[in-house]
Amino acid sequence: MAGDVPDYPQRLHDAVVASVPRWIERITLLACEGQSIDRREAVKAVLSNVKTDTQAFVQDQLGVLLSTDVDQQRTNPLEVLRVSTRFATAALRDAGVPTPARDEFQQRLDPDDEYLLGPMSWIDLGEDVHEAGIEWGAWKAATVLTRRRAEGKLD
Repeated sequence: MAGDVPDYPQRLHDAVVASVPRWIERITLLACEGQSIDRREAVKAVLSNVKTDTQAFVQDQLGVLLSTDVDQQRTNPLEVLRVSTRFATAALRDAGVPTPARDEFQQRLDPDDEYLLGPMSWIDLGEDVHEAGIEWGAWKAATVLTRRRAEGKLD
């Protein structure tokens, strides 16, 4: 991230970016469980590229989001992570891994997440990300509340 970014967004960015390779590998291989050796090996053969592409995407997109003023943010960091699963999805699809059944909530939450790879919460990426995510969320809420009070919009 560039510029003068407060500590909490920077800490979240750093924790998420560091966790991406481990997280995307784990969820991609989990999606291969019960598959033929050929399908698993096809996914493993491209996993290094999937991890690199996912991490680069998250680093860039999350950096842009977290560098944006909180009042201008139109999405959230978990959405960036959900979108980032497109590289793993493509690898699984190319290897012929069948998609699991998804319920209505899962389909509404992320229609493009065919393999249920996207995180539901920070803990999906690890304890360090969970902690940084909670801190960032509290910081963002406090920032917004402080601004609304200063504007006379809250008592």
